[in-house]
Amino acid sequence: MDQYDDCWLRYDSPADGDRLDAYRRRCVHAYVSEGAPELAAVRDELRRAVPSLLGRDPHLWQHPPRTVDGFLAVGTPDEMAMVAESVPVDEVERFADGGYLLRSVEWEGMDCLVVTAASDRGLVYGTFHLLRLLSTGEPVDDLDVREEPAYANRVIDQWDTPFHRSVERGYGGESIFDWERLPDLRPRYEDYARLLASVGVNGIVLNNVNTEKPPRASANPAFDAFEGWQLLEPRRLEALTGLAALFRRYGIETYLSVNFAAPMLLGDCDTADPLDDEVRAWWERKAEEVYDLIPDFGGFLVKADSEGQPGPYDYGRDHAEGANAIAAALAPHGGRVFWRAFVYGSHDDRSVQAYETFDPLDGAFADNVTVQVKNGPIDFQPREPVSTLFGSMPKTDLALELQVTGEYTGQGVHAAYHHPMWTEVFEFDTHADGAGTPVKSLFGGDGEGVVGVGSVGEDRSWTGTHLAQSNLYAFGRAAWDPDRSTGTVTDEWVRQTFGTDGEVVDTVAGILRDSWAACVDYTTGGLGLMHMMHNGEELLENHYEPSPGEWPGYHGMTDDGVGVDRSAYAAQYPDPVADRYASVDDCPEELLLFFHHLPWEHELADGTTVVQRLYDNCFAGVEEAKRLRERWNSLDGRVDDRRHRHVAERFDEQVASAERWRDSLTATFYDYSGVADERGRVPAGDGAGSA
Repeated sequence: MDQYDDCWLRYDSPADGDRLDAYRRRCVHAYVSEGAPELAAVRDELRRAVPSLLGRDPHLWQHPPRTVDGFLAVGTPDEMAMVAESVPVDEVERFADGGYLLRSVEWEGMDCLVVTAASDRGLVYGTFHLLRLLSTGEPVDDLDVREEPAYANRVIDQWDTPFHRSVERGYGGESIFDWERLPDLRPRYEDYARLLASVGVNGIVLNNVNTEKPPRASANPAFDAFEGWQLLEPRRLEALTGLAALFRRYGIETYLSVNFAAPMLLGDCDTADPLDDEVRAWWERKAEEVYDLIPDFGGFLVKADSEGQPGPYDYGRDHAEGANAIAAALAPHGGRVFWRAFVYGSHDDRSVQAYETFDPLDGAFADNVTVQVKNGPIDFQPREPVSTLFGSMPKTDLALELQVTGEYTGQGVHAAYHHPMWTEVFEFDTHADGAGTPVKSLFGGDGEGVVGVGSVGEDRSWTGTHLAQSNLYAFGRAAWDPDRSTGTVTDEWVRQTFGTDGEVVDTVAGILRDSWAACVDYTTGGLGLMHMMHNGEELLENHYEPSPGEWPGYHGMTDDGVGVDRSAYAAQYPDPVADRYASVDDCPEELLLFFHHLPWEHELADGTTVVQRLYDNCFAGVEEAKRLRERWNSLDGRVDDRRHRHVAERFDEQVASAERWRDSLTATFYDYSGVADERGRVPAGDGAGSA
């Protein structure tokens, strides 16, 4: 990674003395199984990591060493005697796919550290876990760690638009994939695979679901003609084989986003009707073509009947019929369709449409269809209530879709750590099967999982700001184990990324933990308002600048009050959740104005009026952004100059942006309510007229 940042795979040694001696005794010499491509990745990672972590070049053996004090053994029980003698075979065979075990044992008088799993993919994950322990200075003398993924599918949806290497909602620069040069591979592709595998991601969708047209003309006419659906062309598929093989090496399956109308766009069909025999035959032929080239291909991601995309509604069919036609073509090959539930456009209130569309279809989807559901009903807002589809479709495989890229949370400039937001979603009790039915318990089947919308880019930092790398890391760790606390995940990332200096760890971890709440306050006022940002003209759409006057239907600001009556959405939850949200008195204040239109001077539980709380939160969010900046600046000299300056500059922009948000929102609140801030802070800006 000499051209760009190493992220959390820096492998800076934190150990010395007895701890370093213990690491060297068990890890300098390594006996690693051979055969599968994943094991070559294990050996390569040890070659990268051990010199930096242990100050010694590793010795990779093809047989157990006999003249050393200790060694590392990476393999399955049926391959290695020291593994079989240390770990019962049946214990390993019971692991979920990707699960692994790390154990410190003695074998023939030598200190041996065993990494074992039932699959080669698990050996990759186990090796990265060991390197994480070494990078964070954890002891390994009495190691006994067993890890299994909570979810079978842990997938990154890459938001790449292949026609000119752009990344929709990508704030780390253009695409890392040079599509026109494939199958030639760049070192950065492997480094991305390493980053994903190190946190347990096992699938990647290479291209964006929004495939209808380029956002703007490019300098190269060939790119303008290359739209996402054209990845299914024979020459494009052949070009992807090298990339798929590289990701396979790290246990990551490759997926493609496809256009529902592909039989018309790429074939000679005059319809995309999912019940048409010629259409179904076209999908079958295309699936055979794909799997001939990429035998472990994961499947297709489809966005249909939403935001101008074609879909089954064009032919009077429902979404199950649309998904099942494509799934039938993939089924003989073991492939899966991820079918997005993000549909809107035919209903006055976007929030209710996904439930009304998909809930009646529970049980109608094929076994190899996964309905992919955003965490909330609107669109990756800074804070939303949990989607009502979680818990309402017990006969359907579901995947939770989370936002890794920070679209509405600062676009790779602002510090806005998402793990606390995701934890709130995972822990939400749906009451779908009575009390104690959190979201995290609802999608543990083989066809279910967690998906992250990601958008790393060509910038040195990968993600726009070094701090935003934490969201990609946290996604993988949360998708592997949603019970792992925010504190644990944050501490891991900081130690691997910025070192183990106590002051640095505490400061950076504190900044991350406090950042999301600040963002919610200065971009929404903190009471559940939605879509307060600028959308703009087609060529200027950004979702970054404030423009509360542009989306009145989402926040419901009028002269007599603020918020939206979404009693219809509240009613989609089971009781007692529905009752809680439907009640003004019982609804959590952080979502109050999502569910209710209230007078500006409605009193909250502490006696503060709604309009005053909105003022207070906006001003508090700005002050918190300033405090975050001060805390980062305090690390000058303790973090390398390049990264410190990079993040400091973005904090300056974050504070300026937060002030613009505060001024625009508070001016709008004043314009509508006519009520001044009781603390005498004068609203500034253009108010409701700004668009």
